[in-house]
Amino acid sequence: MRVRLCLPCAAAAVLACCNGPSEPLATLHTGLEGTVTRGPVMPVCLVGVPCDVPFSGGFTVRQEPMPVAVAHFASDSTGHYRVPLVPGSYTVVPDSETPFVVGQPLEVTVGPVGITHADLAFDTGIR
Repeated sequence: MRVRLCLPCAAAAVLACCNGPSEPLATLHTGLEGTVTRGPVMPVCLVGVPCDVPFSGGFTVRQEPMPVAVAHFASDSTGHYRVPLVPGSYTVVPDSETPFVVGQPLEVTVGPVGITHADLAFDTGIR
């Protein structure tokens, strides 16, 4: 799994959302971690057969009120991801080349302490 950070944007986000001294992203002890899935992957879901599957793709993390990109991450082949972020509210947006889930932003919140677990589920539109 690789994580790319938009350092100028991330630095601005750190300064904008923190009270007191900012902490460099490399030393952050807060962020998001979880699994990305997509589904359904078949028109009719069957008992005992998963309808959602782990999803490997690229994602941008934006922070409001202006949609400022503060980080970029990719989920691995098992759908796992981890991205360091300062506490706050964010929108996770699939990259435009990520198939099946374009245009589905998800709202997430990073808690004030530790890594916040957030599973991201995207709808494929298959019915």
